[in-house]
Amino acid sequence: MKQGMLWYDSHTGKAFKDRIESAVAYFTQKYGEKPEQCFVHPEMISGENGQTEAIKVVTDEKVLRNHIWIEFPEPE
Repeated sequence: MKQGMLWYDSHTGKAFKDRIESAVAYFTQKYGEKPEQCFVHPEMISGENGQTEAIKVVTDEKVLRNHIWIEFPEPE
């Protein structure tokens, strides 16, 4: 994990995909760039597909539950 934004999402009743898309939309609006990947705790995707069209999702136990670590895109 490098530079990014930590997003807390308390909407545990929402679908995983919707939670990720909300975080990505906020990130894109705030920073003017679309992120390439994010990190979530493995329990956030238990029982769900865990894939989204908006961003690559990586599980990591270092990320707190109900948090999404969104990385800035790599500079070219």
